Amino acid sequence: MRLPSRLHLKESRDFARIKAEGRSQSGRFFVLAMRQDPEVSAFQFGLITGKRLGNAVIRNRLRRQMREIIRAHQEGITLGWQFVTIARWRAPEADFAELEQDWVRLAKRQGLLVKQTKPESAP
Repeated sequence: MRLPSRLHLKESRDFARIKAEGRSQSGRFFVLAMRQDPEVSAFQFGLITGKRLGNAVIRNRLRRQMREIIRAHQEGITLGWQFVTIARWRAPEADFAELEQDWVRLAKRQGLLVKQTKPESAP
């Protein structure tokens, strides 16, 4: 299942506003910058993969992995936030599980990701 396009940040001014007005936290593979916006009903996200990471194939693979991490955890993301995930130079060397673990740790530390409770099993 794809993430709806209304959740994607597309304008460069939105990215700049998040960097200027928001707060950021860096991890091993990502930097997560975020700001709260009361006008946002769900959440909005952007992805940054610079040319230092490698060629287009590597950057596109990394963006697909980043989108999948966000899609998998979208139910736990706190509403009303805009955030940008910036891939660091180590990210192309990591496997998917390491990337996901780093992003989840950053999101929880920033308060973006609420702790998910597992549904109770019926007896």
